[in-house]
Amino acid sequence: MKYSAEVTGKIIKKERDNRCWSQKTLGDKLGVSGKQISNYESGVLMPPMDILIEMCEVFDCELGYILNEESYANGTKLMTAISDKLGLDAASVSSIITITGKEKSCVNFGYESEKNRRILNQFFSSPAFSYFYECLSDLDRMVEQRKKVWDELEKTYSKELIEQAFSYYNSTTDYFHDSNAEKLDDVMYEIMGAIDSTIDKENNFIYPIKVARYELNEAFGELINSIYPKKE
Repeated sequence: MKYSAEVTGKIIKKERDNRCWSQKTLGDKLGVSGKQISNYESGVLMPPMDILIEMCEVFDCELGYILNEESYANGTKLMTAISDKLGLDAASVSSIITITGKEKSCVNFGYESEKNRRILNQFFSSPAFSYFYECLSDLDRMVEQRKKVWDELEKTYSKELIEQAFSYYNSTTDYFHDSNAEKLDDVMYEIMGAIDSTIDKENNFIYPIKVARYELNEAFGELINSIYPKKE
């Protein structure tokens, strides 16, 4: 299989940036110079195998990931398979593994991983979880709908024009009714009217979202009570 030094370089840079390391810092960890790291990241050179293996240790991934093999898109073959199976991104899977895994990087150094797995199993398998998720989904849908009213405005007008119109809209001057106010371009009046309408639409979601949050809190309480019943 032919590997691309340029693609591998981009992956190395992404992993280094994710850790906020300088090229020198990564070089020190690998026993090479910062200039050498620069050559790897720019695709000028493909790292030799011994350096690639060291990178796997440093980045906590498998070789196939650094070489951009399809089955290793999320760092390791196992992580990629889990992500694909569950439809969750790598960050979500890592979060779950941090709680349930046995490695030293996990919560409580893995000593309580069995207990953590039991807690999560109870949480997700509870009959009350479905209702909790239904309420969570309702809240998410309303929040997304509220966001869309502004997205629609941005589809009609450019971001620059909207920002300019907002400066007039939020001004103490009444550009619609004050005869002494500066005369604006017609499009500014049009956008300010659209902003006013969009704010009204957004306000229509205030009460439904408040209700959805209340129902979600109630559903979460029911979920907890189903796992840890109250004693009468």
